[in-house]
Amino acid sequence: MPTLADLGEFEVIRRLTAARSLRGTGVIIGAGDDAAVLRPGAGRDLVVTADVFVEGRHYDARWMDAETAGRRLAIANLSDMAAMAAEPRWALHSAGARRDQSIEWLLAFERGLDHALGQHGAVLVGGNLTAVDGAAWSDLTLMGEVERGTAWTRSGARAGDRIAVTGWPGRAGAGFLLASRIGDAAREPRWREVFRAWTTPAARVALARALGPLRAVTAAVDLSDGLAGDLAHLCAAGGVGAVLDAARWPEDQELAAAAEALGVPLETLRLGPSDDYELLLAIRPESFEACLDVARSLDVPLHAVGEIKLREAGVSWRGPTGTTPIVAGGFDHFGPRGRPIQE
Repeated sequence: MPTLADLGEFEVIRRLTAARSLRGTGVIIGAGDDAAVLRPGAGRDLVVTADVFVEGRHYDARWMDAETAGRRLAIANLSDMAAMAAEPRWALHSAGARRDQSIEWLLAFERGLDHALGQHGAVLVGGNLTAVDGAAWSDLTLMGEVERGTAWTRSGARAGDRIAVTGWPGRAGAGFLLASRIGDAAREPRWREVFRAWTTPAARVALARALGPLRAVTAAVDLSDGLAGDLAHLCAAGGVGAVLDAARWPEDQELAAAAEALGVPLETLRLGPSDDYELLLAIRPESFEACLDVARSLDVPLHAVGEIKLREAGVSWRGPTGTTPIVAGGFDHFGPRGRPIQE
């Protein structure tokens, strides 16, 4: 199996470019020139995001093969697009790879990127490749479009809005903790859903695009760091408070079982560091049922779990024994060992 050093830079780039299965619309000039030329639609705003995945920090060969790691990088970017209600269009992939890396690994990584992006209408149009001596890394820049002036932001929530989440927040963090603490036993069938939430999350682009025209969502953020931390970001941006209600939270037997196995309170997993790539939404109360109907039509779980309050109320959790403040926390790249705070 040839390495990158065996092939040389330009042959590696040629193979990567040839392997890309999609060309996309709005691409006037794609990969092969010094820069891509793209044409956004009339009356649309450009939305741009970027994420870097570093070997050993964001992905680990023990738990994710190359294609899974590439897909997960794409989902991180696609989730940002969903949080803005934007339509993904074009992506640039830059990579730092070791000379002894096999070409098949890099091709598989790009297959994961290509497939995940293509599922949501986006295509790779270029990038860059460089050699590194340490940890390999990949950077994905994703560009999208949204009807002019309609992008969701973190800052629009108002007192009385419903707080809603997609999916099952906390599962990805639980999957990571299980893998860290019990090793290969984390692959057992009973942990399938929490393990999958960590390694192969979903992107909620279709739901966001469908909800956009309802003008029901007042603020949004993707859950890339953890519910407590990302809710704090949304509240700070809007100058509001919030209360999450344990009684309204949907039952999650898989997460509850993981909490018991880990010896961690269930609320800690739900609120703590977890890169679920789900959406946290503030929704006008009179429009929540319409949003729920849309989510059901797309088979996406959507749960109302709290309410936006005035700033003075702070951010809190209402449980069976009373209401307690939520201490904002989430994944911190510069915290201890660059790992989730609860780990």
